[in-house]
Amino acid sequence: MKFWRSAEWQRISKLRGLKLLLVGITLIPSIYAVIFLSSLWDAYGKVDNLPVAIVNQDKAAKINGETQHLGTDLTDKLMKDQPLKLREVSAQKAKDGLKQGHYYMTITIPSDFTKNAGSLLDKKPTTSKIAIAHNAGQSFIAEKMTSSAADKIQASVTKSLQKVYNETILSATNSSQKGFQSGSNGANQLNNGLGQLADGSAKLHDGAQTLTSGTSTLANGLSQYTNGVSQANGGSNKLVNGADSAASGANKLASGTSQLAKSAPQLESGSQQLAAGAQQLADQLRAVSDQIDTQQKAKASDLKALDNGLQQLTGGLNDLKSTLNNIPTTTVNVDNGAITAASNQLNTSLTGSAVTGNKMKAQFGQLMKDPAFAAFLAKNPSAAKQFQDISQTSDQLNTGLVASGAAAKNLQSSLEPLQKALPALKNLQSQLTTVLPKLQQLSQGTQATSAAQQAIKTLNGSLITISSGLSQQAVPGAQKLATGAATLNAGQKQVTAASSQLNTGANQLASGNSQLAAGTSQLNSGLGQLSAKNAQLNSGAGQLNSGAQQLTTGTAQATSALNEAQSGTKTLAEKLAAGAIQLEAVHNDKSNVDALTQPTKSANTNLSNVANNGTGMAPYMMSVGLFVGMITLSTIYDFMTVAKKPRSGFAWWADKQTVNFPVWIGQAVVMTTLLVLVDGLNAARPVMVFVVALVAAFSFNQLVLLFNVLFGKLGSGIMLVLMVLQLSASAGSYPIELSNGFFRAIHPWVPMTYSVHAFRETISIGGSVANDLTILLTIGVVSMVLTWGVYHWKLRHNQLIWAE
Repeated sequence: MKFWRSAEWQRISKLRGLKLLLVGITLIPSIYAVIFLSSLWDAYGKVDNLPVAIVNQDKAAKINGETQHLGTDLTDKLMKDQPLKLREVSAQKAKDGLKQGHYYMTITIPSDFTKNAGSLLDKKPTTSKIAIAHNAGQSFIAEKMTSSAADKIQASVTKSLQKVYNETILSATNSSQKGFQSGSNGANQLNNGLGQLADGSAKLHDGAQTLTSGTSTLANGLSQYTNGVSQANGGSNKLVNGADSAASGANKLASGTSQLAKSAPQLESGSQQLAAGAQQLADQLRAVSDQIDTQQKAKASDLKALDNGLQQLTGGLNDLKSTLNNIPTTTVNVDNGAITAASNQLNTSLTGSAVTGNKMKAQFGQLMKDPAFAAFLAKNPSAAKQFQDISQTSDQLNTGLVASGAAAKNLQSSLEPLQKALPALKNLQSQLTTVLPKLQQLSQGTQATSAAQQAIKTLNGSLITISSGLSQQAVPGAQKLATGAATLNAGQKQVTAASSQLNTGANQLASGNSQLAAGTSQLNSGLGQLSAKNAQLNSGAGQLNSGAQQLTTGTAQATSALNEAQSGTKTLAEKLAAGAIQLEAVHNDKSNVDALTQPTKSANTNLSNVANNGTGMAPYMMSVGLFVGMITLSTIYDFMTVAKKPRSGFAWWADKQTVNFPVWIGQAVVMTTLLVLVDGLNAARPVMVFVVALVAAFSFNQLVLLFNVLFGKLGSGIMLVLMVLQLSASAGSYPIELSNGFFRAIHPWVPMTYSVHAFRETISIGGSVANDLTILLTIGVVSMVLTWGVYHWKLRHNQLIWAE
């Protein structure tokens, strides 16, 4: 019998659209598997299409002294590295978007994220939190996908923070090792220092004992001191009286120096006038001397000629007369009384100034001899210095006055020869007055030539004597007088300046004496108070002695404690050195930080390779598609109606299989082919995938056909229930261990369990499918044999359904 000429195909050919319907039924598994799987073939590879909102509310904070922005850093890292469609939005927008389904997850970084991260090494650390919110009602699968991503984010954040703090801890450990070593060295130095301190404490103890002894001596000395204070109190009263006397004397001295300062300008003016007059006198005397000398020299030849030519007097009378007429008449007018008066006045003034200076010197001497004033100067160095300067100035002034007096006396002595020469000058003048008429008479005759000659000689000698006296005595004396007057004027200027300084010093001395009087009064009052406090001072000395004894006891205890401390520091140095040696084994390199951050690494191996979600779901959906295809075929196609009575039950079954076999074979082959070509299924064993698909289709087809032939439409309903049970019992989507006890119980008894496993082995695992195929073939063959029996029983009992 030819396949396409069977009675069943002839019956189908008479029904319009049935062939096309059979083609559609053939595509049912492909619609289930290919189209459904293509919609989620690489779902996990497209998680970057899942919109996720991130909200960064973090504020910068300092960690280990450096300003950190961990929230911003985390946001940037997530935006760059995470396979999600991250969008940084505000908190309100993220909340509304999650509720409305615009976002499948929100990640909120709180404002204290960096701050809390920096507290992990504090006494009370605060864990940094990241708020992650989902809305599983929008999509449970999306929630699972984002939850997985959230776990990875949490792990990444934890790893980053661990790395930061591991670096800090290792760095601190390394610093601690150095610190331990430094501490050990410091403890050794401390030990040495404590040894030196113990030695010093022993010396301090000895010194305390010495102090105790010294305080006893101090107490005795204070007793003597209080007695001395009482005596000093009595002496201060005398000092007060002496200071008052000194103040009175200083006031008198100031008054005297004031008078001296007032009279000094007058004395200076007189000395200036005297100097001017003396200089005038010297100039006049020098002029007279020069005139006499000049005239003498000029007339010397004439006198000689006269002396030689007296014998020729008669012939030369005219010449003599002419010569006598040319001799000038010189009159010397010197006020001897004025010179004497000026000299006496100068001598009197300087003698009075010397007397005043001597009196002042005597007053200074008497003041220096005063004991109270001497004690005042001893206690007031500044006043003593001023008084010494004033005394020296007074001595210099006195010395200048005495020198001025001596100069005046010398000047007066120098004027005496001049005064003595003045009568001779006057006498000479008288003689000249007498001689000139005689010479005139002589010029009238020659009878007196001898007398004239003698008179001329006498006149010439007198002129020589006068010229010599003027030049050798009068002129030098007048010059000395002028020089002495100038010296007197200079000394008088010094006297004037010194008198001003003396007056100033006297005023300062008077002021100092007043201060001395006030100070001595205060000193007297202070000594009285000090005398009143003597009892307290003696009491304090006793307390000091007691404290010194306590110090002696304390230093002994300190020495003992220092010895113990020295022993302790030695132990401390040894322990610190041992700790430093142990910490040397801890390193802080980058490799150490990485090892601490991730101390273990999992070595994951996978016995099989599942490329994507579609590949993983294919075994389940292929099984479901084939089973649904068989149910659809059994429901739509009539496996009972015949066009003519079959010869046997096998012939009945065989006639129906001419349509059934092409359909289930087409379902398996078309579905598998489209998965490879359309969805890109890349199976580990491609040929075996087709074999498993054919065996599973055969098994499902014969099982469904058995129930359809046996129970009719009810059988199709039973198969539909079986398919629903197999959705969970076959462990196609979740491991059977996650199902409840019922599904775990029926798991071994449903055919899809073996088809799913067989597909997994051929697509991904690459293992053996012999057991699965055996069970599926067994189910198919048994179902097929039973279907023969049903057909045979129905044929024998004439339960045929004839085609119209």
